[in-house]
Amino acid sequence: MVICKHTLTTKIWIGNIREKVTENRILTFLLSLLFAILPFQRRFHGCIDSWSRKLILPDFSLPEFFSKKIHLFITDPLLIVLALILFFRFKVALRAFFWEGPSKYLTLLFFTALTSLCFSITSHYALQYLRLIQFSMIFLFFNSICCVRKRINFVSFTHQLAWILVVVSCIQCALGIYQYFNQHSLGLSFLGELDIRHFPFHNPEKHRWLFDKSQSCEFLYRASGTFTHPNILGGFLFCSVLASFYLFMKTETKSKLVLLISIIFLQVFTLYVAFSRSAILALVLATFIWGFLQFKTIIKHRDFRSPAFYRFIILASAILVSSLFCIGIFYSQLIARGGIINYNAVTTYADSERIQYLKMAIDMIEEHPLLGIGFNNFQLYEDPIQPGYPGHVFFSKVHNIYLLIASEMGLISVGLFLLFIFSILKKSWKGIWQQESSQEKIFLHSVFWGLLLIGTCDFYLVHTPHGRILFFGFSALLYSINTFSSWEVKK
Repeated sequence: MVICKHTLTTKIWIGNIREKVTENRILTFLLSLLFAILPFQRRFHGCIDSWSRKLILPDFSLPEFFSKKIHLFITDPLLIVLALILFFRFKVALRAFFWEGPSKYLTLLFFTALTSLCFSITSHYALQYLRLIQFSMIFLFFNSICCVRKRINFVSFTHQLAWILVVVSCIQCALGIYQYFNQHSLGLSFLGELDIRHFPFHNPEKHRWLFDKSQSCEFLYRASGTFTHPNILGGFLFCSVLASFYLFMKTETKSKLVLLISIIFLQVFTLYVAFSRSAILALVLATFIWGFLQFKTIIKHRDFRSPAFYRFIILASAILVSSLFCIGIFYSQLIARGGIINYNAVTTYADSERIQYLKMAIDMIEEHPLLGIGFNNFQLYEDPIQPGYPGHVFFSKVHNIYLLIASEMGLISVGLFLLFIFSILKKSWKGIWQQESSQEKIFLHSVFWGLLLIGTCDFYLVHTPHGRILFFGFSALLYSINTFSSWEVKK
């Protein structure tokens, strides 16, 4: 009798677990996890270094700055697991996964990039094919989100995602502020943190901020959190600030409103100590778009005495005050950095370098217009020593995702990429103007435009796992939430 009783209890316990572990919760958990661990992307290559050394090198010498190792990131297996669950657990058809909506442009982009690589100077270098596969795994992420739009409630998921971004951004803010005011890293290399001494700029005033009385910082090191570059921290904070805007407009509890105002100030403060020009410009653009869409919604419903209107006014005031405050206390440092409120020698040199990269990319497009020079071959095809820049080595890539795709994968690929973007914007435009404009749509639409702007100034949105998850993740969310209305989503 005792054994039967225990067996019955176990069966009931298992049954309760099965009821709670629904497909909605499984998919929501995996998607949330990918965004939550986004900042903590340490490169793993020690266990597979022997594989890297066994790869046959091309018949020309590779530059020292070109990485010859196979790098794995913690999100790589999660992207594969998510796709496999959809295929084997939820029986998603291959055609629906790879060919519906914008997904077809990404599928064609992969095969075009593969063809480009086959006809490139590294056609026999296996590492480049592995890098292409790793890059294309983010397409699985986009396709997976689009395929689950009928299975999960994207309104509630967007709300959950916004809180995840806000909480994780607070952690990054704490790390970034510590890095900046102590001018050294925390030693969190196991979480992906790099030495911030890689990111200096000359600081004639030798102060860290307005209230700093010491004069020991001739070079200031920019905060980067656990990201691989301050600009990537800036891009993540940009998305997180918009997430805070969204939550503020959705929240009615006074304590949460005060908390979110404090968090927005913290996020903006950290964005300034990262000194990321592209992220600040994206935030300005996205804030204007967000404000315009909010005001449009208020006018449409004539809600000038509603709580939503007052929240909008309070939030707009908080944004203005926090921005002016940060400009005031970091005025000398922003002047030294340049490119935000002034234009100086540092900015002139940095921009001249970027213009040179643009010229190099255009030259590559002119020589190889259709298929480009081959995926990940920019650093191999360029001449690291350029006329007019004695002693300077051009070891990076063009800071523009559109020109980078066009130069490496050809005009066919960049055309497919632009069609991919256009298809998302078309769906979003209908959702904003022809349907009911919800806070979720305004949030995702504003973030997407900001990311498109960042793509014109930097290349990490397609080069690093952090940037790829942000760009393609928000692209998929924007497309999905405008494809199905909330009442059409399966609960």
